[in-house]
Amino acid sequence: MSDISIIVRKMRTFAERNMAHRGIGFPEQLVLMSLLANGESNQESIAAEHGIDRGAIAKTLAKLEAKGLVTRKVNSKNKREKIVCATPEATSVFNEMRASFVELDNTLFSGFTPEEKASACDLIARMAANLQEVVAAPVSAATAGDAPAAASASPADAATTGKESL
Repeated sequence: MSDISIIVRKMRTFAERNMAHRGIGFPEQLVLMSLLANGESNQESIAAEHGIDRGAIAKTLAKLEAKGLVTRKVNSKNKREKIVCATPEATSVFNEMRASFVELDNTLFSGFTPEEKASACDLIARMAANLQEVVAAPVSAATAGDAPAAASASPADAATTGKESL
């Protein structure tokens, strides 16, 4: 297993554990980070941003809505579309998540010089961009056998995206 996949798994575990007391899982954290970084959005856009299907995002949003962290309202211009908004309580949760990620960031880069940290962040950003291109590319008949590998890269990309939103 590569060091990058170990880092991604441990970051996800860290995020899950730090918000377990609020009952907020990693997918829910990603959605909250996205909404608070980008503003209101529709369900389809959120699903596309994180590379997950609309059914999964609907379930995640239902959990967040039940916790009072998001509201969903019908788009007045398109009755089939729901607009998702973060609530003020979501901002409080986001601030807590941000504080825990600052702690994680400090641990992750412990012993690094500022130059080493900047270099590592640059390399990771370039890798994330490379993955985004692969994940966004349509699956052709020639690469259909590679689809599970691309799908397994999506959580890493999502974790990176979520981290950058902090």
